[in-house]
Amino acid sequence: MTRSTLRLVAPAALALALVGLPLEGQTADEVAIERVVVALAAFSQAGDFAGLDTLYAPGRAVHIIEGAGVNHGWADYRDHHLKPEIAEFENFRYRYFDVEPQVRGDVAWASFRYDLAVDTPRGHVEVDGRSTTILERRDGRWLVVHLHTSGPRKPDGG
Repeated sequence: MTRSTLRLVAPAALALALVGLPLEGQTADEVAIERVVVALAAFSQAGDFAGLDTLYAPGRAVHIIEGAGVNHGWADYRDHHLKPEIAEFENFRYRYFDVEPQVRGDVAWASFRYDLAVDTPRGHVEVDGRSTTILERRDGRWLVVHLHTSGPRKPDGG
């Protein structure tokens, strides 16, 4: 593993490890959902699209909303939005935190906060935002079927 690859993968591994223990009163499903949510940001930061592939439901039934943009299906978002965007990023830092999962049978949702900082060809960007994701339990695994992120840029981030 090269040093640059390790630099990208290490934050993802650390983030996933930190979400290993349930908080008092947290169910196994809530812990699993929190792990999925934290992994979304960690895999994105690492550019680990294979890892992200394991977290989203297949097909066009997935909806991802960022600001005014909408993608239908994980593959559409991955290939036409996320991959080109991340290819331009330098010094990319991204994390999801304060995850609050709610479970109702085989459907769950989680609200959470996120921090993003990145250098792009158009300049430095920092965002402190809010997000909500909806997940479905399929074959015993929690998969993302909807993700909505929003957030103003930080005043010092342009």
